[in-house]
Amino acid sequence: MVQDEVRAEVEEDRRNKMVAMYQQGAWTSPTNLLCWGLSDTTACQLCNKRGTLEHILSCCPKALSEGRYRWRHDQVLRALADIVSTAVINCKYQHTPKKSITFVRAGEKAQQRQSPLGGLLNTAQDWKLQVDLGRQLKFPEYILSTSLRPDMVITSDASKQVVLVELTVPWEDRMEEAHERKRAKYAEIVVECRNKGWKARCEPVEVGCWGFAGQSLPRTLKLLGVKGQLCRRAIKTIIEAAEKASRWLWIQRGDPWSSGQLGHKSGADHPRLGRLSEGV
Repeated sequence: MVQDEVRAEVEEDRRNKMVAMYQQGAWTSPTNLLCWGLSDTTACQLCNKRGTLEHILSCCPKALSEGRYRWRHDQVLRALADIVSTAVINCKYQHTPKKSITFVRAGEKAQQRQSPLGGLLNTAQDWKLQVDLGRQLKFPEYILSTSLRPDMVITSDASKQVVLVELTVPWEDRMEEAHERKRAKYAEIVVECRNKGWKARCEPVEVGCWGFAGQSLPRTLKLLGVKGQLCRRAIKTIIEAAEKASRWLWIQRGDPWSSGQLGHKSGADHPRLGRLSEGV
């Protein structure tokens, strides 16, 4: 356990250092290639604007309009939704009564076993998960009528609880800005749900396009009951989804793009993905 904690801290320090090394990390962007005499233009191949790494992975207007960033967002959302769905299922399993015999020594009282899951999901047995993937998510009208579409809605009718999870995959320098923007966007929904007697909360989650997890990710996972080694594995899975999707966007930075061209595949198994470090 100590080794796992040390490894986690070292890995976080490594990622922080990597994100801070802006110039070195952008080694194959058009601006750096021109600086090193390997290219004669700094233009983005899609919109002809200045092609920094930040621009290509996060700010290109044409990439945004073509749905490239949305595709990456959905890859990360799918990984996050799979983890939350597993947590919901495990929560129901933990609440299923089991027939067992507990042996107690003479003079002692039987102690109740605590659920290993814990967290918010352990407060009810009827949680339902809706995810804005495949088809447009519609916020439950019996709770509130709204046109806003959170990425995930987790509800418990029995305990009258609703949790909104909103994912953003921003450039790492803009994580705090994205967090506050999304919290403000859904603040009114949370207030209206509470006014109708529901225990409501909004949890914005940020995963950087370089694969750096914001503090909101482990906080939200722990809130739902995904803790310890499960939490660390979940974070690793989610940030790998972001990294692979961003590598694919980089590889495809000058190629035509059509909506849904990859279907449900993330491009992670594509043979060219492993060659990104070679300057492909």
